[in-house]
Amino acid sequence: MKLADVLKVNFFSKALVRNNGIARKIMLAVVLFSSAVTTVITAVELYLDYQGDIRGIHERVESIRKVYLPTLVESVWVLEPTQIQNHLNGLMNLGDIEYVGIVSDGKTQWSAGARSSKRQIETVFPLNRGNAGESVMIGELQVVASVDNVVSRLWSKFIAMLVSNAIKTFLVTAFVLLIFQALVGQHLEHIAGYLLQFSKNVSSELPLQLNRQDGGRWRPDALDHVANAVNRMREEIMRSGAELTASNARLESMVKNSPLAIYTSDLNNLVSSWNPAAQRMFGWSAEEAIGHRVRFIPKDKAEEYEDIATRLRNGESLNQVELVRQRRDGSVIHISLSTAPLFTADGQPDAHIFLVADITQRKLAEQQIQFQAFHDALTGLPNRLLLQDRFEQAKAHASRANARLMLLFLDLDNFKSINDTLGHDSGDTFLQQIALRLSACLRETDTVSRLGGDEFLILLPDLAQVDDAIPVLAKLMEQMQLPFDAAGQEISTSVSMGVTIFPEDGTSFESLLKKADMAMYKAKGDGRNTYRFFDEAMDVEAVEHQFIRNGLRRALERNEFVLHYQPQIDLASGAIIGVEALIRWNHPQLGMVSPARFIPVSEECGLIIPIGDWVLREACRQAVAWQREGLPALCMAVNLSAVQFKRGSVEQSVVHALEETRLHPALLELELTESILIQNVEGVLDCVKRLKLLGVKLSIDDFGTGYSSLSYLKRFDIDKLKIDQSFVRDLGSDPDDAAIVRAIIQMARSLNLRTIAEGVETADMLHQLCAFGCDEAQGYYFARPMSADAVASFLRQAKTPELGPVI
Repeated sequence: MKLADVLKVNFFSKALVRNNGIARKIMLAVVLFSSAVTTVITAVELYLDYQGDIRGIHERVESIRKVYLPTLVESVWVLEPTQIQNHLNGLMNLGDIEYVGIVSDGKTQWSAGARSSKRQIETVFPLNRGNAGESVMIGELQVVASVDNVVSRLWSKFIAMLVSNAIKTFLVTAFVLLIFQALVGQHLEHIAGYLLQFSKNVSSELPLQLNRQDGGRWRPDALDHVANAVNRMREEIMRSGAELTASNARLESMVKNSPLAIYTSDLNNLVSSWNPAAQRMFGWSAEEAIGHRVRFIPKDKAEEYEDIATRLRNGESLNQVELVRQRRDGSVIHISLSTAPLFTADGQPDAHIFLVADITQRKLAEQQIQFQAFHDALTGLPNRLLLQDRFEQAKAHASRANARLMLLFLDLDNFKSINDTLGHDSGDTFLQQIALRLSACLRETDTVSRLGGDEFLILLPDLAQVDDAIPVLAKLMEQMQLPFDAAGQEISTSVSMGVTIFPEDGTSFESLLKKADMAMYKAKGDGRNTYRFFDEAMDVEAVEHQFIRNGLRRALERNEFVLHYQPQIDLASGAIIGVEALIRWNHPQLGMVSPARFIPVSEECGLIIPIGDWVLREACRQAVAWQREGLPALCMAVNLSAVQFKRGSVEQSVVHALEETRLHPALLELELTESILIQNVEGVLDCVKRLKLLGVKLSIDDFGTGYSSLSYLKRFDIDKLKIDQSFVRDLGSDPDDAAIVRAIIQMARSLNLRTIAEGVETADMLHQLCAFGCDEAQGYYFARPMSADAVASFLRQAKTPELGPVI
C-alpha cells in the first residue's frame, strides 16, 4: 500500500473512530438532519402525487356525470338493455374505474366490472328524467374507482427515492467528516493540549499558536477567534490573580466600614468574626465577642432564639427577620436580621454569616403611625375604627354573658358659637378638656371616642341591666355643665346625648350608631342639655323624614303642590279685603299633606327656595286671574321663610313674580317671621327697604311668639302685625292671653300699624277682638282655607257672618 493511501486511512480513522466524539456527533446530526429533510421532502412529493392522482380520479368520475349521464338516463328511460350495457362497458375504459352499476327499485339491474380493490372511491349519481313538467327518479348510477393502483405507483416511487437519498446522505456525511477533521478537529486537539499544559503551569506557558502553514492565505476564522480568546483568557487569569488579593482587601474594608453589623459564627454558635458596626450596635468589642456566644438575647425571647437556631441548623436562610435584642448595657434594640449558611468546598455547612440593621427608629415611627391610625389627632382618644373594633369584642362578650352594652352619641350644644367667638385654637383646647373630663367620668373598661368636630361616642360594656348606666348618664350631664378653662377663657356648655342598647336596638355597630344619632337629634329637639333613649317612633319619624325629603325633590316637577286661600275680613266693614295663600302638597301616596309636615324638611334641605318662588308666582297669578273674572281686587298674603332670606334673593323673586303676573305691588303682602328680622339685621333691613320701594306691604306673622321687640318695629317699615292664634284661641278663658292681645292691638295702633287676628273660630272671639279694636281677622268662623275656584264662588256669594257692633 502506498504512503498516501496509509495517510488517508489514518486521517479517515481519526475523523470517525479515534476518540473523536465531536466527529461522531456531527455524523449523527448530519444523518438525522438529512434524513429528516429527505423524509419531509419525500413525503411532500408523494402527498402531492397522491393528491394529483386522486384529483384525476375525481375528474374522470365528474366527466361521467357531465358527458355520459344524460345519454344513460335516456337509455334507462326507454329500457334499451343492450345500449345500457354498452354504455356501462364503455365507462370501464376510463382509468381506475373498476365497477359501474345501475340500481333501480333497490336492485342492481345492469353492471360492468367488479369491486376487487381494497381502497375505493364510490360515487352515486341519481338518474332523474323529466316527465310532464316533473322530475322522476328512475334509478341510481354507482361508480367505483380503485385507489390500489395509485398506492402501488407511489410505493414504488418511495422505494426509489429512499435508496437514492440514503446514498446521497452517506456521501455528504463522509465528506463533511473529512472536511471537519482537516479544518477543525486537528486544531481543537492542539488547543486542548495547550490548555492542559497551561493549567499545570500558568505563569510559564507561552501564548497559543495554531498549527498553520507558513505563507498560507488564511483569513481569521472561528478557530483563530478561539485561539485569541484563549490568549486573552490567559492574560485575564494572570491579571485577575493580582486583583484577587486587592479584592480581598477591599472586601475586608467594606465589612469593616459597613453600617450593618456583620459577624459570623460556627455551627456551635461561637462568634468567629465581628465587625466594628457590630461592636457599636451591641456594645461588645471583637475581643469580647470572638470565640464566645454573644449574650444579646432578652430573657423573654429565649424560646424565639431557640426556634431561629433550629432553623439555622437545618440549613435555612433568613431574610430581614425583625427581632428584639438587647445591648450590653441592657437597653432594648429592634433589629432586622438576615443570615445564610457558609459552605466548605465539598458543600457541607461550616458556619453562618449574619447581617443586622438597627431599625429601632423605624419601629418607633411605625408605632406612632399605628397610634395615629386608630386615635384622634387632637384629643388622643380612640377614633371610630378603634371604637368599632372594641365594640365587636364587647358584643361577643355580651352575647356569651347575656349582658348589655350601650352606645352613647354626644354632641356639644352651640359649639360653633365657641369657635366663632374665641377662635379655633381655644375651641381645640376646649375639645381636649372635654375629652379629659369624659374619660374621668368613665370606667377603665369603657371607651370614649371622638368622631370629629364636637361629636363623641362612648361605649359602656358589661351592663347587667339598662338601669346600671343611669348614674353614668347623670354624671356625664352634670360634669359637662361645669365651667371649662380653655386658654384662660371660662367656657360653659352642655351636651345632648342619644343612647342605644345592644341587643334591643340593634346588633351591628352601624345600626346602633345610626339610631343613637337619631336619639341625639331628638334630645336637641327637646331643648338640648338632656339625653334620650332610642325608640321605634324615632326610626319611623326618620324614615318619614327621608321619604318626604325625597318626594319634595320631584314634587315641583310633577306639579304636586297646590295653593289654598283663606279669606281675611275687615272687621269695621265686614268686607273681604284679602286672602292668605297656604301651600298644600297633593302627594300621590299620602294624599293632601299639611305644610307642617313638609315645610321644615324643605327648609332643612334648601328646597324651600324653589318652593317659595313657586308659591309667590302662583299666588300673584291667581290674584290677577280673579280680577280678570270680574272679582274685587284682593290683597294676597304670602309667607316667607327665614331660609329664603339667608340663601335666596327674595327681592329678585318678588320682582320677577310681579313682572311676570303684572299684579299691582300694593296687592301683595309679604308675611315675615320675627326670626327673620333678628338675624343679620342690617342685611334684612336693606332688603326690607328695597321691598317697600317696590310698593308691597309687609306684615309680621305669629307676632308675640318669638323675639318681639319694639326696636325692630321702629326700624323696619312694617304695615301689619298678625296676632298668633295661640293667644286668640284662649281669648275668652285666659285673662293673660286677653291682656296680651289687647296690648298688641294698642301698641300697633300707637305705631300706626294694622292688626289681624288668626284662628278666629267663634262669635265670642270675634266680638272680643272687635272690642279690643282689632282691624282684621281670619279663621274657621269666616271660612276654611279653600281652593281658588271655591274662593271665587265665596266672593260671588259675598256672604259674611254677622260681625256685631264695631267698637
